Amino acid sequence: MSQSAITPTVTHLTQASHHIQDDHKSPMTVLAISSQVVAGHVGNSAAQFVLQTLGHEVWAIPTVLLSHHPGHGKPAGRGTPATEIKALLDSLWAGGWMDQVTAVMTGYFTSDDQIDAAANTISRLKHAKPDLPVLIDPILGDNGTVYVHESVPPALRDTLMPLATITTPNLFELTTLAGLPWPVDDKARIAEAALSLKTAELLVTSAPGTSRETISTLVYAHDEHMTLETPRTPSPPNGIGDVMASSYLAMRLRGSDPRAAATAASRIVSGLIETASRQALAELPLVGAGNIIRKIADSA
Repeated sequence: MSQSAITPTVTHLTQASHHIQDDHKSPMTVLAISSQVVAGHVGNSAAQFVLQTLGHEVWAIPTVLLSHHPGHGKPAGRGTPATEIKALLDSLWAGGWMDQVTAVMTGYFTSDDQIDAAANTISRLKHAKPDLPVLIDPILGDNGTVYVHESVPPALRDTLMPLATITTPNLFELTTLAGLPWPVDDKARIAEAALSLKTAELLVTSAPGTSRETISTLVYAHDEHMTLETPRTPSPPNGIGDVMASSYLAMRLRGSDPRAAATAASRIVSGLIETASRQALAELPLVGAGNIIRKIADSA
């Protein structure tokens, strides 16, 4: 993707066509490696529901299992040892299950050893299936704060990101991976950081909007650039990034092009935030929104 080739557009939500799968009724199988909570909807506990609601099989491997999101107080639980993640993946390989995997999505990791285990499997899958969609959500922090182990950011950047066909960092994660100081609100520097990741499709969330009342998602895909603006919410519920990433991947797997997929994902996220705000919910109202999610997806 060359910076000079990018054609920028700003929209308040539209559509368009480069397909991964033409028949959106045929389910694909997504290997999802991320966090899991008992109560609430973050990590795989959010992504799995969205992907299944939109018609895809999900094989979820937890990198950590917690009672709830740490934002609600100190949770019980533990990280999954990298040896256990590797054992789960090795067993799927040995049993021939990996032949069914048609996409991969990763999120939160607790260590570089976990990332190595995931990267090894993704590399093997891509060797067998060169066109395999791989979405890497490089979770490492937000708003100037890194909240993962110090070994995770470099492992994400050097080991996992080169395997991605799609990445969905927030603005802080993008600048951290690109080595830029925080904060950054210069559009040219953000575009430079996005291009430096060398990923075919990139969604940057939590970027500045055109006013203090809005927030943007920047979409860079196949030498095109578009901006989706939505109202800014002071305290959005946990799991929004997971829903954005999984909605985008689900739409791409259904055959939507990047513009239409990003538009649908933004509408799904905006609808969930609005419902949570109206009902004063601290968690995403996912289960009750299944029909709305499907309706937005089907209209894309």
